[in-house]
Amino acid sequence: MNSKTLLSLLKIKTIYGKFPQKVTHITTDSRETNQDAVFVALKGHQVDGFDFIPQAVEAGCRFIVTDRYRPLPEGVGLLIVKDPAKVASLFSGYIFDFPQESQTMIGVTGTNGKTTVATMIHHLSRALGKNSAYLGTNGYIINEDRYDSINTTPETTTLFRRLKEANDRETEVFAMEVSSHALKLGRTFGIDFDIAIFTNLSQDHLDFHNTMDAYGYVKGLLFSQMGQNVRERKYIILNNDDAWSKTYRTMTPHEVITYGMDSTADFWPSDIKGTLEGFNFTLNTPEGEFRVDSPFIGHFNIQNLMCAIIGEWLQGYRFSHIIEAARSMKAVEGRLEVLDPQLPIDMVIDFAHTPDALNKIIDTIEPFVKGRLIFLVGMTGERDMTKAEEMGRISTRADYAVFTPDNPANDDPAILVEALEKGAQHSSYRSFLDREAGIRHAIEYSRPGDTVVLACKGREPYQIMADYVKVPHRDDLIALDAAYRKYRSDEYEEDGD
Repeated sequence: MNSKTLLSLLKIKTIYGKFPQKVTHITTDSRETNQDAVFVALKGHQVDGFDFIPQAVEAGCRFIVTDRYRPLPEGVGLLIVKDPAKVASLFSGYIFDFPQESQTMIGVTGTNGKTTVATMIHHLSRALGKNSAYLGTNGYIINEDRYDSINTTPETTTLFRRLKEANDRETEVFAMEVSSHALKLGRTFGIDFDIAIFTNLSQDHLDFHNTMDAYGYVKGLLFSQMGQNVRERKYIILNNDDAWSKTYRTMTPHEVITYGMDSTADFWPSDIKGTLEGFNFTLNTPEGEFRVDSPFIGHFNIQNLMCAIIGEWLQGYRFSHIIEAARSMKAVEGRLEVLDPQLPIDMVIDFAHTPDALNKIIDTIEPFVKGRLIFLVGMTGERDMTKAEEMGRISTRADYAVFTPDNPANDDPAILVEALEKGAQHSSYRSFLDREAGIRHAIEYSRPGDTVVLACKGREPYQIMADYVKVPHRDDLIALDAAYRKYRSDEYEEDGD
């Protein structure tokens, strides 16, 4: 991309120095710069990209974008703009040749369910024969190839690079989670979504948004930013059971499709039956009734699956084909995932870390509990502490609760655990300052027939400790190791782990 072309895109700017003739890359990470890159210095919550301009220049970068002046060596161009984040999005589109335009872009937002819905759409798209990509908490996936992803929704330049990589592999569908942080910080600027989905809204991230109203309206940016051109075939999928949907439907001129648990929605389920191995139900649609078999458990997963089915229907697939594809799906990793059903206890992991999500997990699991329900929950460090007491209260709906920290970062684990303890409704609980110790205790405390639920992390592969150091950690692997040590007989051991 010609640098002069990029510079000509901006009406208001200040330019110093000499820019390279062409650039082929753009990044907000000084470690990824080179002589062919644009470095955009963004100010984040923990670091300021402005401080890393010298490192970018040292790496050979000759095109710097920032909102402040600083002297640079001869031969390096400095572009000063009012909003570097918007410029990063604008330039990324041109440098990567707008890769989103050749893919059906599906964005999923909400407090809970984003990962599940986006993953379901990806799996359904694959089963229906399409090249597809997923981006979110569970990583970055192109068809069946998986890559790591740091944020639920990465910053703008990384997002465009992911879109380009997917486009180069001829993906037709790109399903991604859209977090409230991403919407507020402008990470999705320039992404033209074709289908936008809302799952639900409940208390979370108030450390970032301050109030529920602010949190809710930020989520609404996904819908309001879909534009006013009704000649474009775009769709909004809203949860009819969530009050915020009434607000979101007023934010867009595009057609709104609703789903919910009763007949007031466009799509709703009836005749629901299920076990810990999966639910089946009748899906009522504007085109008739269809029986759906799925490996997913819980009413909220029925809602999630309806979202995914609607998303495929809006792309032109027949319900009969979509329903058949749904039969081949597997449970989403780390989302109400049952670990090794051959064990004499039921072990379930989930990512739920809000009061609403914890309540829904217990509501879902309780009908299938044969013995005692043992529930482990963690409080995240440097996050909204006002939800901790309620999380502790909900956890003690179980027969026995275990409290631990979760990604404590620079917070004192003892304070995190004490905040959960304040909500305890009975004395049948134990607290641990180390999450692994808590998991092993939960398994050791169990006996055959019990159900053990490990909430908050799913398959997240690390713990964020002091100074934001990520230490390898997997709830599922720790729990399985503890359970095999406690329950596996000699004949199990012969099979190997």
